[in-house]
Amino acid sequence: MDKIKTALEKKEKYWITFVGDSITSTEWVHPNWREIVEYVLKNELSKVMSDWKKPSWGIRCFNWGLDGSTSTDIVERFVEITQMKPDLMIVMIGANDPPLGVDIPTHQKNIEKIIEEAKDKNIELALCTNNNPWNEESSNQYRPYAEADREISGTKLVDMFKESENFPKERIYTFVSEADIPEENIKKGDKDFWHPNQLGNAYIAQVILKEIFGIEFDPEKYTETNTAGYKYPEY
Repeated sequence: MDKIKTALEKKEKYWITFVGDSITSTEWVHPNWREIVEYVLKNELSKVMSDWKKPSWGIRCFNWGLDGSTSTDIVERFVEITQMKPDLMIVMIGANDPPLGVDIPTHQKNIEKIIEEAKDKNIELALCTNNNPWNEESSNQYRPYAEADREISGTKLVDMFKESENFPKERIYTFVSEADIPEENIKKGDKDFWHPNQLGNAYIAQVILKEIFGIEFDPEKYTETNTAGYKYPEY
């Protein structure tokens, strides 16, 4: 937060790029965790800065979540992703690597390359593992990739896979996605076990805000006041 405040005071600008797959793009749910993070950052900075316009206008967040992408896809598009020269990149990628044929050594090399290229471009980077899905088979497939990320040095790691084990999964995985679930399973009431709903996104935001920015956030309070119609939800 001190870095953001200093940047806003010196150059009236602090840009954040969110990079990852569909769990980062989250274009299918609002408010999503990206939007919540932006809202809270602007709100918190407005409390400690004399001019509210500096955080409100200066903090800009960009969605570089690519639905269905792998870590290889992110490496291949890294020049595009960084063309806006963000101050901070939050990268959450890897859930699609197991089913789409990116093995663990390649995944690890991709992550290391992303970290190295971000440093070369003077971009601060925080790496996040993906959330732990509410499906044992998918969880077991992705688990060794999350473990591989823990072995990577040189950047901040937010272990969303571990943190999300404590999420109320029966309450956050409620979406029915015809794209991911066969019709016969939808009829049986099966839910999308990878993509969390609004409450689930608030729980993801809680981890990001705490681990990267040091901000306490109550996802239950935020969701309750947001759905109650508060213009400025409490947290």
